[in-house]
Amino acid sequence: ARGTFIKLALRRAQAISVIDAALILDIEADTIKAASITLGAVAPTIIHAVEAEQYLTGKPLTDDVFEEAARITMNAAKPIDDVRGSAAYRREMVRVCTQRGLKAIRDGHEQNGMPSEPILLWGKESTNGTRPASEQFPAAAIQTTINGKKYSFTSGHNKTLLRLLREDANLIGTKEGCAEGECGACTVFLDGKAVMACLVPAPRAHGAEIVTVEGLATDGELHAVQETFIEHGAVQCGYCTPGFLMSSAMLLEEKSNPTRNEIEQAITGNLCRCTGYYKIVQAIEDAGNRIQET
Repeated sequence: ARGTFIKLALRRAQAISVIDAALILDIEADTIKAASITLGAVAPTIIHAVEAEQYLTGKPLTDDVFEEAARITMNAAKPIDDVRGSAAYRREMVRVCTQRGLKAIRDGHEQNGMPSEPILLWGKESTNGTRPASEQFPAAAIQTTINGKKYSFTSGHNKTLLRLLREDANLIGTKEGCAEGECGACTVFLDGKAVMACLVPAPRAHGAEIVTVEGLATDGELHAVQETFIEHGAVQCGYCTPGFLMSSAMLLEEKSNPTRNEIEQAITGNLCRCTGYYKIVQAIEDAGNRIQET
């Protein structure tokens, strides 16, 4: 069996899917023995395109078969209109991506365009190996560590992590730009991974290790990427800067000497309306060079 995953999003990293599709074909002698098609972001939950899977079983690997399977898959999708795309657009993209994925599997091109080592913004290792026992919220306090300091929150259980950090921990460096996972201004580290705090429920902080932009500096010395952002003038209004700094710092932990393409991958989840990104990319490249030299 061979398969592929296609994600259509507004950007390449840290972006919610407009639609996504996972396709697997079990092929024998140019005939499909079995098929699995799973769709995301087009229904309240992840769904299987069962009718399309049944249709494909026993069929030859022809363009006509794939076209019809894609049409059936499109009909299985039940999307909504939102800021990322209309329901009609999403249905059409399900059809297009399904047909494209099926042809790629048949032709052996399902891995084309995929980086061999994608940028994950997960750092070198995660700190979430041991999770505390589950608690009943809001009866129990949220016990967490932020920038190396212990915190206990008896309120804020119904908030996002972003709101908890800003309103309850009084750490206002993390910014709210969109509140729906589109801009990256609220990027923080959660158990060693870069996440958008506006999408994380506050109780997820329980037992976690969190780092915000206030925690990037060490012993009063700025992180290398903070220094180079200043020196290269990679800031204008500055509102998006905390998110860029966090994504950049995690990239440099993951890969201390990233290529320009890897830098661009890492910050595609962060939006800036001022700088045009050139100075930001230059600052990250310079920070990587400094880390290599130390």
